[in-house]
Amino acid sequence: MAAAWFPFEAGTARAADPDPNLKAVQVVCGRCHTTGVFLNQTRSWERWNDVFADMTQRGANGTDEQLAQVTTFFLENLTLVNINSSPAEELAGVLGVSDDVAQEIIARRERQPFANLVQLRAVPGVDAAKLDQRKSRILF
Repeated sequence: MAAAWFPFEAGTARAADPDPNLKAVQVVCGRCHTTGVFLNQTRSWERWNDVFADMTQRGANGTDEQLAQVTTFFLENLTLVNINSSPAEELAGVLGVSDDVAQEIIARRERQPFANLVQLRAVPGVDAAKLDQRKSRILF
C-alpha cells in the first residue's frame, strides 16, 4: 500500500538529528491536537492511512517535505508490520531496510514463512539493532 499522504522512500532521515521527523509531526498534527493523542498507539499502515485521510478531510496539511517526514515518522515509530504478509514498502519503512532487502525478505517468506526475529536477523542487510528497537511492532 502506498502512503496516503506522501510516497515513502527509505533512508530519508538525516543522521545528525536523532528524530528529524518528529518536528514535522508536531507541526502538521499539532495544529489540532497534541501528539500525545497517538504517540503510544501502534496500528497497521492501512489503519494509519485511514487516520491520515480523516485528518486531511478535517484540514490537516503541510508541505511535501513535512508530509514525507510525517510518513517516515509513522512508519518508523508507530506502524505494525507482518513480516509474512506486508508489502515491500511497509517492510522497508518499518524495518528501516532498503527496497532490495525488503524484496529479499519477501522472496525468503515465499519459500518459507518467518517464525521469529532470529530468522529475520539472518537476512543480509537487516539491522539487528533496529529489529530490537522495533520488535514490539513486528508480527509473524
